[in-house]
Amino acid sequence: MITIGFSRASGEAKYQLYLNWLKRIDPSFEYINFYGMDIPDALAELDRCSGLVLTGGVDVHPSYYSEAEEENRCELDRSRDILEFALIEKALALKLPILAICRGEQILNVSQSGDLIVDIPEDHGKSVIHSSDTDQLASHSIAIDSTSIIYNLIRASSFDIVSVHHQAVKTLAACFRATAFADDGIIEAFEWKEPEGKSYLNAVQWHPEKGDYHNALSQVIAKDFIEKACSFIRL
Repeated sequence: MITIGFSRASGEAKYQLYLNWLKRIDPSFEYINFYGMDIPDALAELDRCSGLVLTGGVDVHPSYYSEAEEENRCELDRSRDILEFALIEKALALKLPILAICRGEQILNVSQSGDLIVDIPEDHGKSVIHSSDTDQLASHSIAIDSTSIIYNLIRASSFDIVSVHHQAVKTLAACFRATAFADDGIIEAFEWKEPEGKSYLNAVQWHPEKGDYHNALSQVIAKDFIEKACSFIRL
């Protein structure tokens, strides 16, 4: 039995979806919800984990990428930011398998000196709808790099995904390489540029846990992460 840590897995129904999705692959794993924990306690608990899921949620404070004046265009949770930066730093040091989704992908990029588009419709355009103003989920296609983890999992060069975000990666941190794009050029996934000697990492902008999470791409992303967590060996 393995233990997987979640940056947030409580408080609203949408956070339970991450657990439901992964437990379709392995119902036996235990989990730790780090949200609201003191940093020392969270870091101590991370030592018990075989993987870390950085889940979606509100925006990363723009001061972390030198855009503090833009905070009025963001929905923020400073305590969560501080906790997740600490978790990311330790997870990378431990070489824990990491799955980063939406906000999780964004804060991971910022943690390694990348930056973000503050608001896609205003700052990038509306040629692709990345989030719906209604209860209906937005979806669009992505183009997948043929040398990427995702392509090797799904063996497809494009796929339709569920999209719920108004921010995205602007400048990708130098240690990463983009592996999927929306038609408007928005980075939809990234992984290590040079993975040797580093933790398993799969970072996606979309929500594989939402909508039909039984679809082929959502299933293989979940299965691959669970397999990497199960095979994790603590040094």
